[in-house]
Amino acid sequence: MSKSGGKKTPLVAENRYGAKKTKRKPVKRKPATKRKRRTPARKRGPIVGFFLKILRWCFRLIWKVTWRVTAVVALVVGLAVGYIYTTLPDVTELLDGRARGSVTLLDYEGEVFAWRGDQFGGEVTAQTVSKHLKNAVVATEDKRFYRHVGISPRGVASAVRINLSEGRGPLSGHGGSTITQQTAKLLCLGVEYDKDQWKDEAAYVNDCRRGSMSRKIKEAVYALAMEAKYTKDQILSIYLNRAYMGGGA
Repeated sequence: MSKSGGKKTPLVAENRYGAKKTKRKPVKRKPATKRKRRTPARKRGPIVGFFLKILRWCFRLIWKVTWRVTAVVALVVGLAVGYIYTTLPDVTELLDGRARGSVTLLDYEGEVFAWRGDQFGGEVTAQTVSKHLKNAVVATEDKRFYRHVGISPRGVASAVRINLSEGRGPLSGHGGSTITQQTAKLLCLGVEYDKDQWKDEAAYVNDCRRGSMSRKIKEAVYALAMEAKYTKDQILSIYLNRAYMGGGA
C-alpha cells in the first residue's frame, strides 16, 4: 500500500456521524415604539424670571429667620423651665392641707390669733379621693390632662375661636388653660404673699389671677416645669386641694 504524504484528520467520536442540525426558532421582535418628541420649554420673560428670583430669595430668607428664631426661643424656654424646676419644692409643701377656718382673725400687728367657720378636712390626693370626682374634674376642666405635657395648643386655639365667635377678645372668657396651668395660677407661680409688696391678700390674689399675655406665657413655662418635676396625679392632687369646689367642699 502506498503511503500518502498528506496528514489525516483524527476521528472524534462525537463528530463520527456528523452534528445534527437544530432549527432555531425565529425571535419575535417587538415593534419599535415611537418616541414622543419633547416640546421645548417655553422661555420665561425677563420680568417673570426677575420676580421669581425675588420670591425664592424671600422664601429662603423667611426660612432662615424662622428656624433661627425658633431655636433661640426653644433655648430660652428650656433654660427657664430648668431654672423653675430647681426652685419647685416637694409636692407635700404645695398641697395646702392646713386646718383653718373660713374667717381668719388678725390682731393689730397683723398676726393670726383665731379662725372661725368651717374647718378643712385635711389633705386629699388623687389616690384617696373618689374616682368619680377625679374623673369629673378631668372631664370638665381638661379632658386631655393625661396626654399633654402641661400646655395644650389645641385647647388654646379652640378657646380663642370660641371667644372670637362670641364677640370677645381672644383671651377673654375661655382661656384654654390645662389643669397644670390652672394649678400654676393657684400657686401664683411660686410667688408668696408679701405684705410690703401688696396692700392685702385680695390684691395679691387679683395679681395672681391676671389674664394678660405675659402672664399666660409665664404660666405655660411654669406648667412645663411642673410636668417635669411632678407626676400627673401629684399635679392633680395639688389642684384638688387648692381649687375652689364650692361652699362646704
